[in-house]
Amino acid sequence: MSDDKESIEAKGEHWDFEVDTELPDSVGDDDEEITEADRLERRAGDQQWTATVGGLGGSSPTVVGGLVYLGGDSDSVYALDATTGEEEWVFETGDFVESAPSVVDGGVYVGSDDGCVYGLDAKTGSKYWAYQTGGFVESSPTVADESVYVGSGDGAVYALSAPLGNKIWATPTGGAIHSSPTVVNGTLYIGSDDGCVYALSASSGDERWTFQTDGAVRSSPTVADSTVFVGSGDGNIYAIDAKWGEKEWQHTTEDVVHSSPTVAERKLFVGGDDGTVYALDIGSGDRVWTFDTDGRVWSSPTVAGDLVFVGSNDGYLYALDIDSGRRRWMVDTGDWVDSSPTVVSETVFFVCDDGTVYALSSGVKGASIGSRVNLGTLGHHGGWTGGE
Repeated sequence: MSDDKESIEAKGEHWDFEVDTELPDSVGDDDEEITEADRLERRAGDQQWTATVGGLGGSSPTVVGGLVYLGGDSDSVYALDATTGEEEWVFETGDFVESAPSVVDGGVYVGSDDGCVYGLDAKTGSKYWAYQTGGFVESSPTVADESVYVGSGDGAVYALSAPLGNKIWATPTGGAIHSSPTVVNGTLYIGSDDGCVYALSASSGDERWTFQTDGAVRSSPTVADSTVFVGSGDGNIYAIDAKWGEKEWQHTTEDVVHSSPTVAERKLFVGGDDGTVYALDIGSGDRVWTFDTDGRVWSSPTVAGDLVFVGSNDGYLYALDIDSGRRRWMVDTGDWVDSSPTVVSETVFFVCDDGTVYALSSGVKGASIGSRVNLGTLGHHGGWTGGE
């Protein structure tokens, strides 16, 4: 190896690549041959801006209409300019905000550990309404047919009127709810600390089926190909028939699975407390690839282009090849990255546990395409405007 090069060993997969430390500042006459994809890849991981939401960490970001919406452990909801990171407005609640906002039809819907679900004006942050539940609201709301759906630490799933904030229905479960709901074809899917995955009628809250696991279900379900995918505290990732609630397969990991799965290109991507990012075949549950980090993976992956983006409690945000799981690039934040990233306009947005919000060049064109973001679960972008 020449003196002007260094070999770097990737985490997880055992492969090596070399980086020339004396690359020229410009490419001269060959510049016309460089494609847009080449330019994006060269900027991958470059910092566009950072901001702080104070406290310890924050929620997963939602990016809509040129603004980044998120909560912070400084008890507030923030709207930041997606291009500059400058603060547009702040709304103060009575406690931590770990719930990821949903932004639909000019409204921001978000929960707080003070027990309230809030409806805010997306442009100004002015409060439309607040609904008090009986426990913390760390669940991230989703919106469908002018109803806001969310779980609470009091163990109930709520449906609230999006315009008015009044209760439409509430259905109790047997444990606190950290999981966030997903609504597909008139059915709401959500997990509970009682170990069950629930399928409820979105219009009435009536139970359609429950599926029992052997651990708390804090993972948020996603739905693809008429199948519900979700992790459990018993260490398994489950595929459940969306209509009947019958198990299709399970994949066993080495620890708890609190990360929420996403599906893209017929692969399921999810993290585990064993420090591993999993890619599984959605039809069989067979492993396609795994990538090992040095910390728990509470972050829920998102997919954009040919990359899977996910954070780890080892302090890194990783960009992994969707087909092989090889690390394409990573960025060290110096603190846990347990929020779930969102990609919009060639930029990946995420929060680390010291309260810093990052906007980095993603290295790929476009926005998040996975099922989690596109169903408005645990953060989303402007491509999702409320479920049907």
